[in-house]
Amino acid sequence: MDHGTVSGPWEDEEEASSAVWRGTVRAVASGPTPDEAWALLGDFCSLDRWVSTVRTCRRVEEEGSGSGCVRYCEGPVNMAAPGEAVGWSKERLLAADGAGRWYSYEVVDSNKGFGRYRATVRVEDDPAGCAVAWAFEADPVKGWTRDGFVGFLEKLARGVARRLEEEIMVVKP
Repeated sequence: MDHGTVSGPWEDEEEASSAVWRGTVRAVASGPTPDEAWALLGDFCSLDRWVSTVRTCRRVEEEGSGSGCVRYCEGPVNMAAPGEAVGWSKERLLAADGAGRWYSYEVVDSNKGFGRYRATVRVEDDPAGCAVAWAFEADPVKGWTRDGFVGFLEKLARGVARRLEEEIMVVKP
């Protein structure tokens, strides 16, 4: 897997908890073209189809599918409150560019320890096929270290790339 630049390292734990977290993770999907991948990933409310830790993803504010729409995501991961059965978040689409194969969103409400969190998901060209890149900027997330959070996002990106390979390459001749 190819990784983008990830900010850090932190001098000490106090600095890590007070600094803004920024980074990019990237995972290569062998075979699918960027356009094939975007045709599947470009739907803002289909995250449950691509990320194994998201069990539910649905639109909750019916302002259309463009900027401003809000999705509700739910799954078993909740590092901020490990005793709770589910972690959930509401996420607002900020901007999208189908031709450029990207969208940006922010968490607007959550029980998963998020304060300010914004991210951009992008499908990029790669010699092997395509790559999924996930760039983020966030306040420190309750229950996580920065390195642990980046590692979690890396795992998510690898899982998305693997699912794209499975989904697209099965239907290709």
